Amino acid sequence: MYIITFLHVSTLQNGVQIMAASDPATLRKAVSRLYDAFRESAENVGNISSIDVSIRQHQTMSLVCRLTEDKPNGITLKELAEAMKLAPATVSELVESLVKKNFLQRVQNPEDRRAVQITLTDHGQTLLDECIKCVDNLCEKLLAGLTASERTAMLGALSKITSKL
Repeated sequence: MYIITFLHVSTLQNGVQIMAASDPATLRKAVSRLYDAFRESAENVGNISSIDVSIRQHQTMSLVCRLTEDKPNGITLKELAEAMKLAPATVSELVESLVKKNFLQRVQNPEDRRAVQITLTDHGQTLLDECIKCVDNLCEKLLAGLTASERTAMLGALSKITSKL
């Protein structure tokens, strides 16, 4: 059994070796390659390649979905921009593109007629559910070669890494 770490070379069952990320540049390159490969694979899995949504738009829809779980009337553009760590003007353009595609909607705030709340449309929720299924299928394919203990070790390492972000 092996454990994928960033401290030594590990050999996978298929003979592929992962070099130790002993310096930030090596880790950055490995993460970048993983991200690019995952994104490319995700775009070619299932029906996701036929969906007219960019990765940024998908991220926006996912975040709106998550943030509106506690706020069924929607969230403000300011809240969305803060959560995305982007300028409100940038987020406004993203929202507008998703409104035009009928994935998001702007709803007048019942408590303040000047304010607008952002929510997913039914069509947007359906699309998001389809994207999630495609990505879940991709993840299952990518993890198929790993044992349960290898998956656990990998998730543990990823959890430690993301807790530092």
